[in-house]
Amino acid sequence: MVEPIPCARCRAEIPVERLEALPETIVCVRCAQAMGGSEFRIEVVAEKTSKEGSLKKNYGGYSTRKVRKPIRRPGE
Repeated sequence: MVEPIPCARCRAEIPVERLEALPETIVCVRCAQAMGGSEFRIEVVAEKTSKEGSLKKNYGGYSTRKVRKPIRRPGE
């Protein structure tokens, strides 16, 4: 069972349903919307498979990672 935690931005309690759906979240829905729809930014990076110094650019695929946006309290 997941325990509710306080929002890192406004200190309101984050609902258990949100924590079950997004276990890594630390902000409530209202604050996530105020931050642009999500507390995370997704970065996509091309994985280079060519040798170092080669002029030919070979890319083997892409990798993604989630980066947390800075969390500022309202009024900061």
